[in-house]
Amino acid sequence: MTIVGFGARFAPRSESQRAEMRGLHGTMNLELTDGEGGWHVDFENDAISIARGLKGDARATVRMKAGDFMAMVAGDMQISTARMTGRFRIAGDGHFGILFGGIVGSLRVAMTAPGVAGFVARKMIGLALRRGGYKPQPPKPAGT
Repeated sequence: MTIVGFGARFAPRSESQRAEMRGLHGTMNLELTDGEGGWHVDFENDAISIARGLKGDARATVRMKAGDFMAMVAGDMQISTARMTGRFRIAGDGHFGILFGGIVGSLRVAMTAPGVAGFVARKMIGLALRRGGYKPQPPKPAGT
């Protein structure tokens, strides 16, 4: 499975989002343990940027398989379940690593946004999942 993506920079939109980001500095690595390499997320007061490659000075590193990451982004795997069952591990600053759940949640929310923003998010994230070879889980039969 291959994670396909792009370097991107996101800025908080609302005042409450900006307030939550104030004082947040540092890097979190997302290390994909099945040979897919990794990504890093840089947090600064006014923005979050995501790019390929791991950084040596990261405050936290999240380790997981690429397929599990894609399943979480697609909504087929809950973040809390993945963490409790050991599907991903956080090394380093645990509080900082908790932001990983926020990133996955933000990607999910972006896909449900109305209008052009949601359309673009659905297309880009869907394309990344398909190119990565992700196969959605079939729906569970009713009553199970």
